[in-house]
Amino acid sequence: MLLLALTALEVLHLVSGAEQRQQQQCLGYVYEELQENWRLDPYGRPIASTHKTKTFEIGIRNGHRYRKLIARDGKPLTAAEQWQIEEDLKQQSPSAQPTTALTDLDRTHQITLDSNRLQATSSAKTHSFTFDPESHALLSQVTTTPTSRMQLEYLKLADGTHLPHRVEVRFSVEDIHGLQVSTFSNHRPAQLQ
Repeated sequence: MLLLALTALEVLHLVSGAEQRQQQQCLGYVYEELQENWRLDPYGRPIASTHKTKTFEIGIRNGHRYRKLIARDGKPLTAAEQWQIEEDLKQQSPSAQPTTALTDLDRTHQITLDSNRLQATSSAKTHSFTFDPESHALLSQVTTTPTSRMQLEYLKLADGTHLPHRVEVRFSVEDIHGLQVSTFSNHRPAQLQ
């Protein structure tokens, strides 16, 4: 489809539909998230001594998405921690279906289109979405506010599924500045449970 003939709003709706399909595809996979956290020095550089990690398994259980902590700072959890996490997962109510961040942006943001980049701007936040011009699948997203910047990159698997690959968030809360980087790996089809 020739994007030049479409308005920014029409492209927003195409990309929104593709994002919803991507979110549904994610439900068919189990993968791991390595989350790394640092405090930043006044120059925006990570302070090595503040480095902490958590590893999560993300998948589907009883038809619902879960995110389970499986390691902390590169070490497996103790048997007691594992038991507590399993108990907590049993108590969790199923989360609502994922909703697209794009669906209603036209109501609250000014939408512009430049080639395969869609930008949504408001007084408080700017989203920039890079998408595949043929499938409209999201390839990356950058969201900025006065106190944070989040960059999300997607990975295209051999079967055409687009899954999260890397998320980097830089933030400031009062005088604390931090960096959180999540890398997603070991993508494998979910076994129906």
